[in-house]
Amino acid sequence: MVAPESNRLAAVLDEKCAAAPNHPAILYHDRAISYAELRDQSLAATRSLLALGVRRGDRVGVLLGNQPEWVVMALATSYLGATLVPLNTWYKETELAWTLRHCGLKLLVSATRFLKADYLALLHKIVPEARGAAPGRIEAPGFPELAGLFFVGDAPSGVSSWADFLACGRGVAADDLAAAIARASGADTAFILYTSGSTAEPKGVMLNGRGVVENGIELGRRRGIVADDRVWFGTPLFYGLGATNALPATLTLGATIVLQDYFDAGRAIDVIEHTGATVYYGTGNMTRAILDHPEYRQARIGSLQKGNAGTVAEYKRLTLVEMGVAGAVPAYGLTETYGNATVGSPDDPLEVKLATSGKPLPGMEMRIVDPATGRDLQRGEVGLVLIRGHTTTGYLHNQEETARALRSDGFFDTGDLGHFDADGHFIFHSRLKEIIKSGGINVSPVEVEQLIAGHPDVRDAYVVGVADAVRGELIVAFVDAAARLAEDDVRGYVKERAASFKVPHHVLFRTEDQLPRLASGKVAKHRLREEASRELGCNG
Repeated sequence: MVAPESNRLAAVLDEKCAAAPNHPAILYHDRAISYAELRDQSLAATRSLLALGVRRGDRVGVLLGNQPEWVVMALATSYLGATLVPLNTWYKETELAWTLRHCGLKLLVSATRFLKADYLALLHKIVPEARGAAPGRIEAPGFPELAGLFFVGDAPSGVSSWADFLACGRGVAADDLAAAIARASGADTAFILYTSGSTAEPKGVMLNGRGVVENGIELGRRRGIVADDRVWFGTPLFYGLGATNALPATLTLGATIVLQDYFDAGRAIDVIEHTGATVYYGTGNMTRAILDHPEYRQARIGSLQKGNAGTVAEYKRLTLVEMGVAGAVPAYGLTETYGNATVGSPDDPLEVKLATSGKPLPGMEMRIVDPATGRDLQRGEVGLVLIRGHTTTGYLHNQEETARALRSDGFFDTGDLGHFDADGHFIFHSRLKEIIKSGGINVSPVEVEQLIAGHPDVRDAYVVGVADAVRGELIVAFVDAAARLAEDDVRGYVKERAASFKVPHHVLFRTEDQLPRLASGKVAKHRLREEASRELGCNG
């Protein structure tokens, strides 16, 4: 397994293309795009960016599903040392307008439509000056940096299309292109990924090209990815798990990307079966949806051998045992740590995979400290997780959050609690801010969630603490049940398996559609706390 010498994704593409130009880089619908074809397409897009005035350090946005143009734009910006800003396809008007304004995009490539969203209409509403503007000639006072807005898909007459975008670069001289590419560096910000805000505005996480490549190699190696693998991207590319985890892990090791525009369990089964995908890059809720689908049969996804098992024990069990992806590995990380900081090994025993999140990757240094004193803790002691190595350079236009997270000693404050076992495996405990203090005892909501999720009639569980004058906080569980369950059924199930102080005081039942979500798709726990307080009359 030959690792690339380059420190940017575009330079990695050059290496892989030189070594195996005809090897498939992307499988999408019924198309196979070779590494040579991907390079040609990416350089064509690079020329267009250059012709439209994009230079090193400028920001370029994509509002697309998991499709080849997304990957092409990531590589084109990498060639120039520009920054790709992937926009969440679940964004509504207010979120989209805020993000466009906050990051100061020079150019945006968007789908005309995606799922239920009409982005052509929405973006013309947000930036009316784009309607009828010549390619790359937008003048919008509300978005002064934005010069170009191009649409992938069926663009009507008068709207700048993907073909129009590519046409812009045809007159760029080879020498000018080469000079622009030569100026790029691994220290350039490759991605800005926006994390969902729970009580505040989203944060734009800045990640440089060198970190994307170097950590991508290591997490790919740890997962056992090789050039012959076909890596199914279930996760959206706009997430860290897609952009700075699955993507670099696949490209740096010369493997093949299997793209599916958006996640749908039935289509996922079809795509995995049709392509013979060998690596699973999905999340726990995707695993559950695949297993629950009426067309699911293990033989149909039997080509999957390895991949991402996740962090939560019950989700890991579903992937490793129920779905039979025995070589999948657990992992722990944040957007700020380039996807993963710890990853397990494919040949770890099942019990180790279920109980831990693997060991730190090369280039990652981790400390567990007392949250109050900063004192380093011994193995086995739960404390605040600090990480140094491949970590974010900061948050865009947010000095306060950057100063809070990046310590003077170079360690990144994750805000997470965890510990290492005697063998050096990392075990995630909980978010520090989410720890529930009930009756003077600290309770991990993640632990209670995992206990409840083990019930055969429970699809998912989310646990929060709400203020209580007597106990300090009450433990409240929100449960998505697959069959008729009573509150006492859930409480009794936990009581049989854990200490009494971990038993929820209240259980509230919700369907998946009733759970409040952030733009990232994650359940909004601050809103669950508000719901629980209202419903239970808790006011502390």
